Amino acid sequence: MSDVLLQHGRALEWLTSCALLVFALTLALPGDTLASSPSFSGFLDAGLDEAAIAMPLSWIAAMRMAGLYINGAWRRSPILRMVGAIIGAGVFGFLAVMFAVPYLTGQQVALSTGAGLYAVLCVFDLLAAYRTGADVGHAKRIG
Repeated sequence: MSDVLLQHGRALEWLTSCALLVFALTLALPGDTLASSPSFSGFLDAGLDEAAIAMPLSWIAAMRMAGLYINGAWRRSPILRMVGAIIGAGVFGFLAVMFAVPYLTGQQVALSTGAGLYAVLCVFDLLAAYRTGADVGHAKRIG
């Protein structure tokens, strides 16, 4: 299974980029999303609001998608994918922690599904960064 995931890493990179973008766009919609669920209390406790999260995440997602598109059109650019995957892993790790904070601090009796989901996305972005590292070496050998 790991061979399949690592050999076809771009699909996973597109998926994680889209997940970032959808998260950002959902927060940008009218209404107070962070106040709608106790699962978001970690974000509020950290002093974050929708704009403080949505704006950087939308830029990161757009830049990752541009890097994926460029890498598909120009073979000597896997470093763009690697940087995007590393940043994505950091963002997903941050989101996982923010969703875990209410449970870890005793504000919630159950762990939010967001904690586990974003932790998994973090791991897959780390795998994508590893895979693109191999692509960098390959591009240098053939380029």
